[in-house]
Amino acid sequence: MIKVAFIKFGGMSIGGTEKVLQTIASALPKDRFQVDYFYTNGAPYIGSDHKHLDTEPSRVEFCKNHGVNCIPVEVRFKNVTVGTHDWVGTNLWDLFDEKNYDLIVSGRSGHPEYPFHLIRKTPIIDTIHLAGMAENKSNTYRTVLISNEQKDKWIAAGGPADKAIIIPNPVYVPKVEGKLDFNHKFIFGMHQRNNDSIFSPIPLEAYKKIENDDTMFLMLGGSIKYERQAFDLGIKNILFCPTTSDVDTIHKFLNTLTVYAHGRADGEQCSTAIIEAMSHGLPIISHSAPSMGHAEQIGNAGAVVDNVDYYAIMMRRMIEEESFASTCGEVSLMRYQSKYSITSIIDQYVELFEEAVK
Repeated sequence: MIKVAFIKFGGMSIGGTEKVLQTIASALPKDRFQVDYFYTNGAPYIGSDHKHLDTEPSRVEFCKNHGVNCIPVEVRFKNVTVGTHDWVGTNLWDLFDEKNYDLIVSGRSGHPEYPFHLIRKTPIIDTIHLAGMAENKSNTYRTVLISNEQKDKWIAAGGPADKAIIIPNPVYVPKVEGKLDFNHKFIFGMHQRNNDSIFSPIPLEAYKKIENDDTMFLMLGGSIKYERQAFDLGIKNILFCPTTSDVDTIHKFLNTLTVYAHGRADGEQCSTAIIEAMSHGLPIISHSAPSMGHAEQIGNAGAVVDNVDYYAIMMRRMIEEESFASTCGEVSLMRYQSKYSITSIIDQYVELFEEAVK
């Protein structure tokens, strides 16, 4: 039995990094791993007005239901005026002793960070979620990055190439039947969180060029800018559904689509939305952006184009060439099953963890 400790500030919130760690901890086979998950509340920062997301009770319950020993840790403040972002007023060291574990798992941004800089002997698996900084600790066994692009950034920042490994983010995809009730023959769409900074005008500008009576565009969530854009463009066949975290609603939405029409201003590293779309066997269209991890994900399951005109051309091709769209959808599902399914991802983590403690 391998004893693993996950440690994360605000670790039972609904943030992206936090949910990745929760998913890994929950999915590890409990006949081979004893999993302790140390998590703090979202304590105030010293030196910043930023407030981390607080503990979400449903996430604690989720982990407990999957055999994870969830251990709350007290922290009064997080001091971001020092490079290691120290925890002030914490009882972590009353609860945690590295000698009790075979392996430690982090989820951090790359720089030396509390408490991992104080863990000096037990092997650490670093999962890095921003790659602008790098650290090379002697007891860091491997650094997990989520795309080739992120790996390149990590190495460029000084990270040791021989310790870098790529494992995409794990995403739970439940089996949900049923779809939304629409009679249109061809339905494009995407889902996105409500954030103006990631709004991309390209999908709807392209859709306007090919819209007809047989087509529809569905948008689940996303910035209010999409609604304003659709009005300004005079798009007729479009529906905006409110942002939701309800799993059934998300997957019924994806069941309804013919093509996933992705867009994001800053691009992606490893997109949960694209993984979810691939799990439904959807062809995917996207566009170039500063981060291009989504191009690595999509591969030949569709196309990543450079501008609105090419996006519209690809939309029209999906409509007019049924065999092309069908092939892209088949490739999409195969890529999900072989590379992005939860089973595939966790198998890679199991192999890595077992290798680290040998």
